[in-house]
Amino acid sequence: MNPLHDAAGLLYEALLAEAQQWACDDAEDHDVLDAIDHAPTPHDKLALLQNSNLVPTGLSSAIADALLALDPATYSPMPTTPETSMPDPELHRIRDASITVVDASPEDNTPSDVYEIEVFGVSVLIRRRARWGTATSVPYVHVEDQGEGPGLLLVEVNNGGEHEYPCLPTQGVRG
Repeated sequence: MNPLHDAAGLLYEALLAEAQQWACDDAEDHDVLDAIDHAPTPHDKLALLQNSNLVPTGLSSAIADALLALDPATYSPMPTTPETSMPDPELHRIRDASITVVDASPEDNTPSDVYEIEVFGVSVLIRRRARWGTATSVPYVHVEDQGEGPGLLLVEVNNGGEHEYPCLPTQGVRG
């Protein structure tokens, strides 16, 4: 049992509880909390908390500094090498939108950073693919309606007119 590790865990849990308390009932705040919950490492969870508007900046910075001092092995970013790069997602909020950015990962055939924009119940993921058939560095866009009920998603590509994609209950649409 490591008392510093345990103290750091309790401090992180207190920060997360504060964020959950301040979260509004809107989907944005719940999406941020879900992203934090699903982040792969404690460092990623902490980074998402720090970049959110769920806790005051001064509080999250002070707690982040304390976590790094108490348990640097858990809360420091992992050193990366070209062979073992670890994406470190960044979360940005602009008005009603949240934008998540993940670093490029050549191992996953992703030569570019990945951007996911979520707004109005729709998620748009944008990245480049290294290769698609004979083409190289091809733009890739994934659109998903995250609504829970039936609906309609209108998508237009390169001014080619709107195309309708019906949305079935509890099932997203990919276009």
